[in-house]
Amino acid sequence: MGAEKNERFKLEPKEQGESRGVKYEGLNGVKSQLEWIKRQLEYASFSEKYKLRYNLKRGEIYEFDWGYNVNVEFSNRHYGVVLADSNEFNPLVIVCPLKTNRHGAHPRSDVDLGFIEGLREGVRTLAVVNQIRTLDKMRLYTKTAIAEESEVEEVPKLEQGKIKLILAAYQTLLYETIE
Repeated sequence: MGAEKNERFKLEPKEQGESRGVKYEGLNGVKSQLEWIKRQLEYASFSEKYKLRYNLKRGEIYEFDWGYNVNVEFSNRHYGVVLADSNEFNPLVIVCPLKTNRHGAHPRSDVDLGFIEGLREGVRTLAVVNQIRTLDKMRLYTKTAIAEESEVEEVPKLEQGKIKLILAAYQTLLYETIE
């Protein structure tokens, strides 16, 4: 059993100068952590004064604060697509993060959604299914919190077929090793 554990969990020292896609190193990492702590304090202060009443629908795309996370987990502001309706009394929403296809798609975790109207023009969008998670609606960036209702732009929305692609890829990711 001990040998099996060693085969599953390996630690290898990095070569000098080798990076595994870590975005924040050294003092930049400390700065990012401090900025995240500041945002958490702002969220706490906001939640003491206001109740969020966001009614989010499956397929809607918003910009979310993914926080400060470890290694290659999504951090900071990124778009995400709502995967399940979340009524105004539910403080949580299930979200799949989105990214551009600048560095190519990972075959096991990324779903190519093509071009999405309302996001960056001329750039293909990927859904990152291995980082789907539940977020508090407090992490949603929306103009309704700072603008008049008449100034709010139309929320980009993903077609049902593309949502089905995300859900199928997530299901494959979860169940491919069970059989």
